[in-house]
Amino acid sequence: MKAKQLIIPCLLFLAIPMAAQRHKAQQLTPEQTEQQVKVQRMTDRTQKVMFIDSIVIDKKDFLQAYKLTPEAGRIVSYKEVFHSDAQPHSYVNINQMGSHCYFAFEDTAHVFTLYTSEVIGDNWSRPIPLDALNHGNRFSSVNYPYMMGDGQTLYFAAKGPEGLGGYDIYVTRYNADENSFLQPANIGMPFNSEANDYLYAIDEYNNLGWFATDRGQDEGKVCVYTFIPPTTRKTYADEAYTPEQIASFARLNKISDTWDNQKELDKALLRLKQAALRETTSVNDTRQFLFVINDEKTYTNINDFKAEKNQQRYQQLVKLRNRHHTLSNALEQARNSYSTASAEERAELRSEILASEQKLHELNAESHKLEKVIRNSENLYLTNKK
Repeated sequence: MKAKQLIIPCLLFLAIPMAAQRHKAQQLTPEQTEQQVKVQRMTDRTQKVMFIDSIVIDKKDFLQAYKLTPEAGRIVSYKEVFHSDAQPHSYVNINQMGSHCYFAFEDTAHVFTLYTSEVIGDNWSRPIPLDALNHGNRFSSVNYPYMMGDGQTLYFAAKGPEGLGGYDIYVTRYNADENSFLQPANIGMPFNSEANDYLYAIDEYNNLGWFATDRGQDEGKVCVYTFIPPTTRKTYADEAYTPEQIASFARLNKISDTWDNQKELDKALLRLKQAALRETTSVNDTRQFLFVINDEKTYTNINDFKAEKNQQRYQQLVKLRNRHHTLSNALEQARNSYSTASAEERAELRSEILASEQKLHELNAESHKLEKVIRNSENLYLTNKK
């Protein structure tokens, strides 16, 4: 895919003249008023994210825009896994080991429910429904799952009265003590809109993320956005932006407006380019990441590391990054719950938030220290080999 083909802006939402908007407001039903309040509340809390690419593509081919590394697992059609045409609108997320999968199944009423299955012998086990995700029939349909590499953080799309319209993207975490998933949380704007938004996936090894939406698109078309996964949640409300600018960010009117760090943008575009090139190379090409050693050398395969113990150190670094991402998601959910919690619940959440913030700081420091050790030892090895 050529570079100039990578950035194809999605259609903008049509602006509504103020006079017509005031006239419409006088005729709103209670449900419409509630929807407006919901949209405005989410707009005000729009997450600050850098989007590096957007591409409009036929919906039937939209998975082609997801350039996941092998460590991030795979997203494939139902037919490719289960060899059946019975579920043309179902997609399967398989973990990096190929031993576990999540997928949606559509019943005769056209309602989707999530299931999980694992490999036993040479076959997939009998699917188990993830009923806990829809406790109390919170959603009318649940689809498009993606499980993070930690095996605990699950993203999915769902329809329901809590959403903005169509499919909204939610996140939850598996609670091993309860053998169940926690209550899902809507991830908000700019990822969600009044249209269908779905299949949120993050490649931690390439530090890239994707999601799909049909907002502003013709029938049969979707727009797939590529973004840099934020390490902490920041909103535009925290910065010096006008309400009009925040609304534009919320609707992703122009992704170039999110480019506030040219250095990070250039690095992310390089990672995306490498990911796209990977698909055109031989199947024996095992490049899986980018790790900068010095100005002249960047590693893309774990076997590139030659200094003693550096391959093990890099594997340890990946685990640290996974733990950091998992804890960041848990911290975000705790912060979102704090505003509506009771006094007793707030006291517990306050302790949890403080402890999580401290642990994230420690994980950051440990990751940076390990990166430095890997880089220094590899440079020393290269120098001694000259």
